[in-house]
Amino acid sequence: MQKFNCKTCGAELYWDSEANCLKCEYCDSEYQVSDFDLSGTKEDQHLDEEIQTQFDTQSEVEEPQKADQYAKATDDSELEDLVVYQCSHCKAEIVTARSTVATTCAFCGRAISITNKLVNDFKPDAIIPFEINEKEAKAIYKKYIKSTFLTPKEFSTEAVLKKMKGIYVPFWLHSFENDTKATIYCENITSHRSGDDKVIDHHMYHVTVEAKGSFKDIPTDGLKHLDDTLMDAIEPFDYSKLTRFNPAYMAGYYAEEYNENDKVTRERATDRASQTMRSQMEQEAGAFAVKKIQSYDEDLSNLNAKYAMLPVWLLNVTYKGKEYLYAINGETGKIVGKLPISVQKLLFAIGTSFFGGYIVATIIRFLTLL
Repeated sequence: MQKFNCKTCGAELYWDSEANCLKCEYCDSEYQVSDFDLSGTKEDQHLDEEIQTQFDTQSEVEEPQKADQYAKATDDSELEDLVVYQCSHCKAEIVTARSTVATTCAFCGRAISITNKLVNDFKPDAIIPFEINEKEAKAIYKKYIKSTFLTPKEFSTEAVLKKMKGIYVPFWLHSFENDTKATIYCENITSHRSGDDKVIDHHMYHVTVEAKGSFKDIPTDGLKHLDDTLMDAIEPFDYSKLTRFNPAYMAGYYAEEYNENDKVTRERATDRASQTMRSQMEQEAGAFAVKKIQSYDEDLSNLNAKYAMLPVWLLNVTYKGKEYLYAINGETGKIVGKLPISVQKLLFAIGTSFFGGYIVATIIRFLTLL
């Protein structure tokens, strides 16, 4: 990824999520990503307009690709200024510009070191640029940890906040058709009186339901070392913001190349679709007191996947030997992550408060936070 310099004063430019453009910190000049379009091809010039419909290119009916490689554009001139930092603790490999000062891992908070690995197949199909800047992300985190007084004070120190990193996480956006057929056991028990007798009617049925589903852009992250539950929880992303990848969007941020391809992560996407289909088919079976799926068959077709970079702010906090990872959706500002309880604050609150019910309710709230 080459550097992008101001055409007025020559200073290096960084992506400004608030201004939604590349902005010079010295003379306040602003530039659109298209001002630094490196492709110059007719195909690339039209790709922005067609991104929602024409980059579903990973269909299984197409010619086979090389083993474990995704068909990505490979204009190496855009990748010459990229370097890879590897964490010795969690083995994450973070892609960033040579000019980026990388001191801690965005995933585990440990020190990272530069490697000599070349960046070859990094370029994705599309990207959603950051809309939440660093200042806003830190404010969201502070508000989150202050939502209850039992959070340990160590979580709000400046040293912790400095570890927050903006990173483009690789996602596969899966689309497919799903034809299903299910046999559902249904049961109703009713009663009525016949003279002095109480009659119980026990009705049992086997209902067959067929359904067709069309699923588009179910997201699954492509990183082995990143908690899938955490990434699922920060959804949704607004796919209307997807745009053709340009390295200018990465200025000032980190990224990581996927280490799980679309074939590996597809099962997670189809499982989510199956849960939706099962729930819908149970509803279609009718109004019964008991409904249980006894058999379920599905046929998947038209499978394809997009390779996209989605914006996430990550912060890892180590507290009493345990690691706590927080994720903020870089587009919507939604935050997820577990909050520990400070034993000292808890004991102090119990000893000084006359509102025991409030304390219990607060503890329950902590235990149910993701």
